[in-house]
Amino acid sequence: RLVLLVLFWGGWLGMLGAAAAIVAQAPRCQPLPPKTWWELGALYRAPPKAFGNDLKGVEKNLDHLKELQVEGLVLGPVYPQNSDSKFPS
Repeated sequence: RLVLLVLFWGGWLGMLGAAAAIVAQAPRCQPLPPKTWWELGALYRAPPKAFGNDLKGVEKNLDHLKELQVEGLVLGPVYPQNSDSKFPS
């Protein structure tokens, strides 16, 4: 039994040392590229109806969106839709 115990712990320590050597010799990770503007904050997506159906309504609400720390505004669709359209607005 003593021989098996010594073999077990010797093998375990050998595998631990091998794993540590592999980690130490592994190549380092490349630095992350700098973030672009759309990764730095939230994007707000709204149909133009939410701002009064025109860009002037959007312009009036830009200060409120800035208070919410919104980094970008996605508007769509900006073209009129037919009432018989198959896609929801």
